[in-house]
Order: sequence, then structure tokens, then C-alpha cells
Amino acid sequence: MASKAIMVVDDSSTIRKILQREFSKADFEVVPAKNGMEALAMLEWADPYPDLITIDIDMPRMNGFELCSKIREKADSENSRKRLLSQTPIVFVSANDDLKNREKAYELEVLDFIGKPFVPGKMLQTVNNILNVQEQFSGMTALIVEDSPFVSRIVRNILKRHGLKVHEASDGKKALEIIKEKKFDIDIIITDYIMPGLSGEELCRTLRSIEVLENVPIFFISSINDKETTLNFFKVGANDYLPKPFFEEEFRARIVTHLRNRKYTKELEKLNSRLEFQADHDSLTGLYNRGYLQRELSTIFTQSQYGQGNLCCMLIDLDYFKKVNDDFGHAFGDLVLQKFAKIMTNNSRGSDIIARFGGEEFAILMLDTDLKGCLLLAEQIRTAAEGYIYNDGNTELQVTISSGLSSLNDHEIKNVDDLFSKADKALYAAKNNGRNRVEVYSA
Repeated sequence: MASKAIMVVDDSSTIRKILQREFSKADFEVVPAKNGMEALAMLEWADPYPDLITIDIDMPRMNGFELCSKIREKADSENSRKRLLSQTPIVFVSANDDLKNREKAYELEVLDFIGKPFVPGKMLQTVNNILNVQEQFSGMTALIVEDSPFVSRIVRNILKRHGLKVHEASDGKKALEIIKEKKFDIDIIITDYIMPGLSGEELCRTLRSIEVLENVPIFFISSINDKETTLNFFKVGANDYLPKPFFEEEFRARIVTHLRNRKYTKELEKLNSRLEFQADHDSLTGLYNRGYLQRELSTIFTQSQYGQGNLCCMLIDLDYFKKVNDDFGHAFGDLVLQKFAKIMTNNSRGSDIIARFGGEEFAILMLDTDLKGCLLLAEQIRTAAEGYIYNDGNTELQVTISSGLSSLNDHEIKNVDDLFSKADKALYAAKNNGRNRVEVYSA
């Protein structure tokens, strides 16, 4: 892989040599230029362009601001090469490190400002942070809410170098539309304070009222820097604030901290979700397990009983399943259980609760369904199972099922245990009557 190139523009031969020596040790290719005019002429014919440019401010013939302005003005060019040059990261290196120069540099989308004399290693650290981002957050998404295109571009470039997918909005109202469109899947929000329409403060207050966004960091950037306004940012729910103008190093350091915390929170949420799923579901079939039914059934039964709705229970058993395991092995038996679970799922309603009750026995609870509807579903599943051929590439086999039904409103059910007991008696009758059939409980 070719080394990355850095153009060093400085009228001091000593500074050029210092930077060339520092960058060369890190395997960067260094292209020196002694003033802005020479740098501009070299860039006109450069192929490819340098990956980054360091520029001194005070130089003869063309100073750093003029050179930077010439590079940035090519952003609107119809020439794709010149547009590419306009996006090159720029770092200012100057002895005149004051607020006025920093603000001017910020308006020209300069990423950082290093004062002379600089500490050995400082320039290399800055360049590495820009060109060789150490910590990536691929798979994460950011939303920039900013009415200034050049500020938005600075933030976007920093975030993209860290691997984030970036969405942009010019005001709070458009930001809310994007958030809803992306189904609230946003990992960090960077917003200005003063914007047309919905302000940053109003946006933040609205976002904090949405439960799914309560852990999403909101980062304010604003040219307003008085104490009262700054405190108000945090009162409405902001996690951080940085005054304009800001530069790469400080913004990057703060953003990385928030992204790292967000990434950790998301991983923790995924782990908790996985543990909750494992606690409620059968590991082989993915259906609810018996423990889930035992925890939820009391509530479901009470709601059906006092809500004057019906509750039907269907118990299903795979016929001669022990023989399947004995003759063809447990791996094939597991395949049968998994495929049959899909048969039940595909033939049931979304509101039905389907569970592996144990071994080769399954249960389906149907809420607000009469006995006729339950019987219809049971026959539908039985027919689908009877016609299905289980195949693992070596063995083909058909496995039938037997089912027993009970109904809260039809069978004088006293409690949860009674509901299952009567469905189990009906299942026992189905087996005694020849299997591959559905039986309804009968006293």
C-alpha cells in the first residue's frame, strides 16, 4: 500500500526540515513548498493530490489564508479533480495563534491549528488523528443538525473518518423527519443552537420526550458562549457543548468519548435482550418455552376470564417420535422438531402464543377465539404436518401429529391447570383413537 502524502507549506526552511523529518519517520511522503504561490502551482499538476496539507499563515507573495481560500473555492468547480482538492484536510501551523486567526481558519474549514513553537510529536499526533483514525465506529449513525453548510461539512468529514454513517438536516423540523424516517436508529446527534424554524433547544427538548432516544447523546455546537445559555443546553437534556469555532482535536476527543459510551450501551442492551430471549424461548425451535407459559398464563387467563373473552388451548404431540429418534438419530429428530415449529408458526395467527411444552409436545394458546376457530386451526396444522416430508439429504420421512383442545367458555374451566388438564385428556383420547387426529375435550 502506497504511503500517504503530506504537503508542508512554510517559508521557514527550518520548519520544513523539522516537519519533513517528523513525518518521514512515520512513513509519510512529504512534499515541501516554501510559499503559497509555489504550493498552488504544485497542486495544479499534482496527481494524486496530497492526503493532507499543513500551511503557515505568514508567508510572502501568498499567505496561508489566501492559499486555503484558493483551495476551498474549487468546491463549486465543475471539474471533479478540483472538487476533490477542495476537500483535502488542512492544518494551520503558525506563531500567530490567536482567536481572530482561529475564527478565520474555522470559516475556511481548517481542521486544526498548531501554534509555533510546537512540541515534538504534536504535529504527527494531529496528522495521525486525521489520516489514520485509530478508533472506528462502523455500523453507527450520526445526525448533524446545522444550517451552516461549511460547519456541517467539517463535522461530517470528522465523523466519516471514524466510520459513521452521516445524515444531515438544516433545521430541527427536518431533523425530526429524518429521525422518524430512520425509525429512531440514530447513535449521536450534533446540533446547532440557533436555526430557522425549530431551534436546537426545542429540538433537544422534543427528543428527550421520546423514550427510545433517551440514551442517545446530544452534542451542542454554538457561537453563543454565555454562561446562562450554556447551562440551558444541559437543562433541556444535552450531553455536551462546544463553542464555535472549534477544531478537530477537541471535537474529535469529545465525540469519541460519547460514541464509545453509546457503543458500550448498545452492546449491553443487545446482551440483555439476548438473555431475555433465551430465558423465554426454547433454544432448539425458537418458540416460547414452558417457563414463559407458566409466567404469563395466569395473567392471560385472568384477562380472558374477566374480560368475558374466550381462551382456547391446543396441545400437540408428534406421533411415535421416540421411534424417529431411535431409528434415525437425535440430529434428525431435532430437524423434525425445528421444521414442525415452522409449520405451526406459518399456519397460526400473529396473536397466537406458540410454545414447546417439552420434548415432542407443543402448546398453542388462542385468545378471543371460539372452539370452532381453534378446531379449524388444529385441522389445518394437522393436514400441513401430514403432508410434509422431512429431509436431511439422506433420510425422507413423514411424521403425523395428534392434538387435544380445551376451551374456557365451553368446558367449565376453573383455572389454568384445568385448562391444560382437559386439553391433555383430549390429546390422550386422540392417541387412543388412532393418532393423526384432533380431539376436543369431552366429559
